[in-house]
This record gives sequence, structure tokens and C-alpha cells, in this order.
Amino acid sequence: MEANGQYEGRVGLAIPTLDAGEGFERLLAQIDGQRCPLARKLVLDSSSSDGTAERAAAHGFETLVIPRAEFNHGLTRQQAVDRLAKDVDVLIFMTQDVLLYDEDSLENLTEAFGDPAVGAAYGRQLPHEGASFGAALQRQFSYGEKSRVVTMADKEELGIRAAFLSDAFTAYRVSAMRRVGGFPRLNVSEDMYMGAKLLMDGWSLAYVAGAQVRHSHEFSLRSAWKRYTEIGKFQKQERWIIDTFGKSEGAGLKLLELQMRTAWKNGKPLAMLGFLLDDAVKYFAFRWGCR
Repeated sequence: MEANGQYEGRVGLAIPTLDAGEGFERLLAQIDGQRCPLARKLVLDSSSSDGTAERAAAHGFETLVIPRAEFNHGLTRQQAVDRLAKDVDVLIFMTQDVLLYDEDSLENLTEAFGDPAVGAAYGRQLPHEGASFGAALQRQFSYGEKSRVVTMADKEELGIRAAFLSDAFTAYRVSAMRRVGGFPRLNVSEDMYMGAKLLMDGWSLAYVAGAQVRHSHEFSLRSAWKRYTEIGKFQKQERWIIDTFGKSEGAGLKLLELQMRTAWKNGKPLAMLGFLLDDAVKYFAFRWGCR
């Protein structure tokens, strides 16, 4: 998908935070330097104790402080939608650990909404500088170099990955979100839930490779087990997604193939063993969550 020029609608930005630390200042400064004009900027802070909300306010963000125990991946984002909807046409969600690649990252993402059929758009995630071999491969697998627009017709090819979005860096058309009912209470995968709802309502999802951020994770095996157990619980709870789009095991096998091939090519036999263990933990954690 090629850029069609600056999007003329009103754009908002929302970032959930918790003790984002001094490094958050770098992201805030990057947002200040974006070409994309922002009608509203909101931080939803889970009662940070390190001055996160105050840092955001110093950069012109509105702040909504909520008790930590009340944070929920779905409902907290819906609070942002409810608060900003009357003043924005497109709402960008980011996480606190993202870094913008250049001054055009937000503008490039919102250009997707020049197509009136696009209900949501997500950008390309590059690994953070110094990311591990495995984390970099994960980003290479999930975020390719070519843009694409996905519709419901693509579910036969992509299965459940047709509904893939990532709220680390995703923009939503507010009217489309509201038409499908918004975000419910969800502990994980609120982005996939919304992607599935939008596709089923006739909207398309855009992957914009030219809109880039740096974002990657270094999960321990314990963290991976916890995360993938939650994903399994989500897919059990929202069984309609699998019933509609199909399962995702094929994507996992393709990732493992890429990991094995790349590790072998780069002479990293220990990495191959690490990938096998890591992927096995994720698979069994997912199955445990689905039980």
C-alpha cells in the first residue's frame, strides 16, 4: 500500500503507562518532533510512582490516572476511546516501550485512512538496538518489508493472522471502533479482538511498512509461559475468532523454520536449541490456557 498524502482527519494519541522510567522522556521528545498534528494526546497512567504522569503532562499530554488494580488491556483502552472520540477521527495507540523510527512515523501510519474502507492500520516494528538474535528474528517474521491491506476475503489464506494488529503501534478509525462496540474487558489480545470485529463488519486492516517504530521484547521462559497461557485463555474465551478465522499453529511452524534456518546459516547451534525450548514452552503454555 502506497502513501496517498497527509491524512486530513483529526488524529489523537493514547498511551497506557506504568512506571515508564526516565527512558520515557525519549519517546515523549520524539512525539514532540512528529510531523503529524495531534488534536488530543492522552496518557492513561496506572498510578505510577516514578513521575511518569508528570513527565507526560510536561509534554502537553492530558493524563488520566487510574488505580493499578483497575487496569485492563481492553477496558483501559476503551476509556481512551470514550474520552477522545468526540474530538478525533483516528486514534493511535502506542505502548510506553516503543521508540519512533523517524519524524514521519505517525503521519505515515495515518495516511492509510485516506482509504475510507480502512478501519485500522498498524506499522512495522523493528527490533530495539541491541536486541537479541531471537527478538530480532521475531520482528522480521511478524513485520515484513511490504505493506498490505487485508479484508475478510483473506482469511482463507491467512487464517487467524488476518485479524492481526499490534497495539504497540496501531491506529483505529473511531467510527469503526464504535460501530463494532469498542473494547471489552480483556487481559490480552484486545488488538486481535478488535481486528476480528472490524473484518467481520466489512472493514479492512492495513499494514503500513513505511510507518516504523522500534519495539521488541526479551521474554524469559517464565514470562513466555505466563503470556501464552493468557493468549490461550483469550482464544478459549473468544472461541468465535477461531471458529471464524481458523487456528494459528501453521504460523508457529513457519516461525520455527525461519529460526532454525537462520541460526544454522549464522553458525549458532546453541540458538537453535534455545528456539526449540522457547517455542515448546509457548506452545504448551498456549495449550494449557486453552484447556
